[in-house]
Amino acid sequence: MNSKYPNLLSPGTIGSLEIRNKTVMCAMGMSQSDQGFVNQAVINHYAERAKGGIGLIMVEVTCVDAPVGLNTSRMLVIDDDKYIPGMAKLADAIHQHGAKCLLQISHTGRGSRRAVTGHQPVAPSAVAMPYSFMMGLSNEEPRALTIEEIHEIEDKYAQAAVRAKKAGFDGIELHSVGYYMGQQFLSSTANIRTDEYGGNPENRVRFHLNIIRKIKELCGKDFTVAVKLSAVEQGEDAGITMQDGMYYAKRFQEEGVDALEVLAGTWKKEASMEDIPDSGSPKGQAIGLCMALKMGIQQMTGKPAAIKMIGGGRAQDPAVAEAALASGQCDFIFIGKGVLVQPDLVNLIEQDREEEIRPCLGCGVCIDVQLQDGACARCSGNAVLGNGDNDYTIPPAQKPKKVIVVGGGVAGVEAARIAAVRGHQVSLYEKADKIGGQIFYAAAPPHKENMAPLIPYLEHQLEVKHVDVHLNEKITPEKILELKPDAVVCATGVVPSTLPIPGFSHTINAKEVLDGKETGEQIVIIGGGSVGCETAEYLAEKGKKVTVIEMLDTMAEKMVNVARTILMGHLKGLGVTLLTSCKCLEITDSSVACQDKEGTVHTIPADTVVAAVGDKADNALYRELEGKVPELYNIGDSAKPDSIAASVSQGYYCGLGL
Repeated sequence: MNSKYPNLLSPGTIGSLEIRNKTVMCAMGMSQSDQGFVNQAVINHYAERAKGGIGLIMVEVTCVDAPVGLNTSRMLVIDDDKYIPGMAKLADAIHQHGAKCLLQISHTGRGSRRAVTGHQPVAPSAVAMPYSFMMGLSNEEPRALTIEEIHEIEDKYAQAAVRAKKAGFDGIELHSVGYYMGQQFLSSTANIRTDEYGGNPENRVRFHLNIIRKIKELCGKDFTVAVKLSAVEQGEDAGITMQDGMYYAKRFQEEGVDALEVLAGTWKKEASMEDIPDSGSPKGQAIGLCMALKMGIQQMTGKPAAIKMIGGGRAQDPAVAEAALASGQCDFIFIGKGVLVQPDLVNLIEQDREEEIRPCLGCGVCIDVQLQDGACARCSGNAVLGNGDNDYTIPPAQKPKKVIVVGGGVAGVEAARIAAVRGHQVSLYEKADKIGGQIFYAAAPPHKENMAPLIPYLEHQLEVKHVDVHLNEKITPEKILELKPDAVVCATGVVPSTLPIPGFSHTINAKEVLDGKETGEQIVIIGGGSVGCETAEYLAEKGKKVTVIEMLDTMAEKMVNVARTILMGHLKGLGVTLLTSCKCLEITDSSVACQDKEGTVHTIPADTVVAAVGDKADNALYRELEGKVPELYNIGDSAKPDSIAASVSQGYYCGLGL
């Protein structure tokens, strides 16, 4: 065991459950079931994390009442005995690798969408789910449940727990955060009932307490029960105060709940300056809430809290996790996206190989794909996640090859990494003096700090996988042919695009700005995609007066929804002028002329004009080598400028196919 983290890596207990370390994989909806049934993709997904050393796995949000309680069409379901055999295979696969598992059971309530379920949503009250930028969702007005229907749903939760126990799960977790029914009952804005289920905290918690009592009665007191709880809600539609959260925690302890996984909720229609995207959010952000609940319980009971607190929020950094446990802020650490991107994260910590842990970028692709599109969750850093059966097998090469990879960005490094793991002899050539490619620009704007650790990770991977790296070398087709490789992978990136606009030569590229090039005080940015808008924030924070011109009617259209909303909130707060549906006509030394959709021409003063009009593939090397080497591949941006996720995926599967 790594002696630096004695608290994190030592065993612990939740109720009667013995857990090999203090790490918990929190439940995250993957939307990868087969019409609610466990399939091989689900089994492989969780088995890989169990094999990777995690102590306790909370299996993702599972519906107790389909179809009306679904959140996506591919959500797991446990409302019938027919789901038990698949769930049993899943629990067994997790147990085989030494982890324990709880099944998170849930009803989506007013968050369920008619397009998915075919039904009007149901909820504690006929109060529509408001728009929240943190989810990018709102919904129609639900139908208020009758008392009889509430009792039926309570029974469905309890029967779901019985099925989980029959399937071999070690317990269940009641889902009471986000836009799910559990939180709706606890919130004074979502639950405006005046009967025994509403009106005050004592009544609003009744739904949970009834479920807990029924589960304890049917499954026994040793069957572990946890609650995933929003300790507080924030924003204009907030309905849970910190005092409410403390009271709920106390009541759960009294009813024999074994653990609370603690988070906070936010109901804000627009982001403001204090809102930070996950790409810049701090480590351990929800850990302090555990301590607040512990203090609240002690104040109300006069005794230290007995219920175990599971805290986290970007807590995959073992030093942060260890400090939280050592100080008593929480008793276990939940890790979410950290084990999505790096399934064997805990094993790497135990083996003192922390530099090999791939960082979560906080890009939000996993959530966006699943919530906004209803598709399987994907990950920018893990090509396997959500792809087919989630097969993490990397077979050794049948015949080792001499492989040349050209380009040290994420696509090239990923291809080199996987090819080297398989036993190929890999050389990587990068024309710059450092590894990282476009990541340097992606990490430069404000609130992108969580992207920066990707660069040392890429460098270290090349080192530990024994890739022969050549920096400051723009390798030529002639040199490649002279080296006689068996395969060449071109990952040569992009070159800036240009536009046929009079005066375009007066512009400087957005990447030059992000690299530190000086600008004037009045800036016009041509192009309102993600790069243009992030560059606008970068400059506006320096006190510049910035205008962004975009031909489309939406700024940063391709950005992940939550990150885009926060960025738009920041640009508004910084006073950036955003002109959509606007065409640039001419650029001079001192101004930019543009035409709006009504045909009116505007002249905007500018002492610096920044071009953020995208890039085009730099595929010249690939074209020159076609037909001249035994195997030739073109991947990443040099095939088609896209995202980090696309580059990583192409690099991984290219390396796997060599």
